[in-house]
Amino acid sequence: MTNIETPVLHAPAPAAEVPAPTTQPAVPADPYTAINLPENSLLGADLLAAFKQTAAEVNLPAASLQKWLTLEESRLQAAAQYQAQQKQQELETWAQQTQAEWGPNWQEEVSRAVRAADVFGGPELRQLLEETGLGNHPVIVRTFIGIGKRMSEDVTPGGAPQTHTDKTFTQALYGKN
Repeated sequence: MTNIETPVLHAPAPAAEVPAPTTQPAVPADPYTAINLPENSLLGADLLAAFKQTAAEVNLPAASLQKWLTLEESRLQAAAQYQAQQKQQELETWAQQTQAEWGPNWQEEVSRAVRAADVFGGPELRQLLEETGLGNHPVIVRTFIGIGKRMSEDVTPGGAPQTHTDKTFTQALYGKN
């Protein structure tokens, strides 16, 4: 007997099971939505948007961007503090220069300057001088002291003091003739 092999018919292999699509969490359009800035941040919205755009262009992870922004915020805070200290020193120097220029009478002279500033500039000028610190600047003080002295002398700059004499009605109306 001969062995004749009978072909074994194989059934087609079952199709590989394709897993059902799983829903992955949606990736937010802006991967940097969780970025937090301090409440009183010196980084404005425009600058923050520029940082986010640059971070997206270089594929910077959100955590790295947060570190970068924290570093930038601390740098800006330090610069602002330095500027404030420099401004304070400048204001103190101006006040010392003014005191030195007017000596022991500096308070009286500054009072004269303040009156002149109030008369000619009103509360708006006074507020401006106080807010900017220019009210302590020796040139400004000197200028208003000069104005105050001319106000108290009752003289037109470059003119002679007026003499007050009693006039009759006729003299006032028609002159001395």
